[in-house]
Amino acid sequence: MFGFKGVHHIAISVPSLVEAKIFYIDKLGFTVLDNQHFSPSKMGDDLLQLKNADCHMMMIKACNIILEVFEFHQPTAKTQDSPRPLCDHGYTHLSFEVEDIQIAYEHLKNSGVTWHHPPTEVSEGYKMTYGRDPFGNVIEIQQLQNGYPFSFDQLGE
Repeated sequence: MFGFKGVHHIAISVPSLVEAKIFYIDKLGFTVLDNQHFSPSKMGDDLLQLKNADCHMMMIKACNIILEVFEFHQPTAKTQDSPRPLCDHGYTHLSFEVEDIQIAYEHLKNSGVTWHHPPTEVSEGYKMTYGRDPFGNVIEIQQLQNGYPFSFDQLGE
């Protein structure tokens, strides 16, 4: 092959980096790795396929993955006034594996997440639920027992 090392990050566009920092850093306890401002440039326009793109970005260490969170100042982003359903094409959600789903559910609820449904055991050893972060993005929390076909312990090296 050609040397894939694994998934590095997931990018999320939000209306406010200040609010994103409150949610991801202050409420969830993740860590800021980097902050950048990208001014409009020909290279930026070519890379992003946008015109006069201007944004701030924050890289966040979220346990075993990095989140890249953008606040675009230009062009004007569409809001999630009516969030697209999970069945639409494209990225559908960001999932976090947790040690105790009930504790995570309550903490995130108190941190601004609107849950679709309380945590549910969908099969033996696998509990999960979906919700929307304060920006309307779909997130999932799941609790898997070791040995489950797609639990972290099955990844190995």
